Amino acid sequence: MKRLFLSISKGDELRFLGHLDLLRTMERAVVRPGIPVLYSEGFNPHMKLSFDAALGVGVSADPLYMEMRLEKDISCEEVKDRLSPELPKGILIHNIKEVSMSVEKPVTFLNEDVYELEGPLADGKDISSAQGNIAKFNGLSSFIYERVTPKKVRKMDVKPMIISPMKLKIEDNRAYLSFSLIRSQNGSVQPKDIWKLLSESFDLPWTPDEFICSRTGTYRFENGKRKTPFSEDVL
Repeated sequence: MKRLFLSISKGDELRFLGHLDLLRTMERAVVRPGIPVLYSEGFNPHMKLSFDAALGVGVSADPLYMEMRLEKDISCEEVKDRLSPELPKGILIHNIKEVSMSVEKPVTFLNEDVYELEGPLADGKDISSAQGNIAKFNGLSSFIYERVTPKKVRKMDVKPMIISPMKLKIEDNRAYLSFSLIRSQNGSVQPKDIWKLLSESFDLPWTPDEFICSRTGTYRFENGKRKTPFSEDVL
């Protein structure tokens, strides 16, 4: 048995493909060239494939990490050569590496996601105070946000979930917001929540529900340093 980590991208072409559909797409791509993927045991066996996170619909990612287990020993180069031609436009394999069975899974190893949100400026909104309002939010030690769903209202302090100060750029009548969020076993704030609360509570000059979201990085953040599943000491 062999264990592989893959670094791939989910591009703009597949932005609106959901997590399960993306997984099925990868499963079909693995089957067609006869890659000897390992299956689970039991009544309903499934491929030993998994992503580092379940990306929301509308979110692109570069990189997106994936784990694959093989029942036969073939090289990383052969896996890439056989798999790449079967992938649809929008999925690109960057790298593949073999790891030991003792290495932590990407889904639990990674704890920081970096995002960029982009959206049009709202008509009639004043942009002169935008940078000052972002600085005001960055300077807070706490901010309670209420996420309203059909079933309940959940209150959360979003500030501890944001690792570094947010950065805002306004250009060609569009806003570009970048920030990083910590992953939590108890649930994390979503990028769409950040976009909405900044518009509604800090008068940022965009419409709360008009944006596109890209995950531009994902890391293990520890002691002020970042690692990825492809760092040299992850073996």
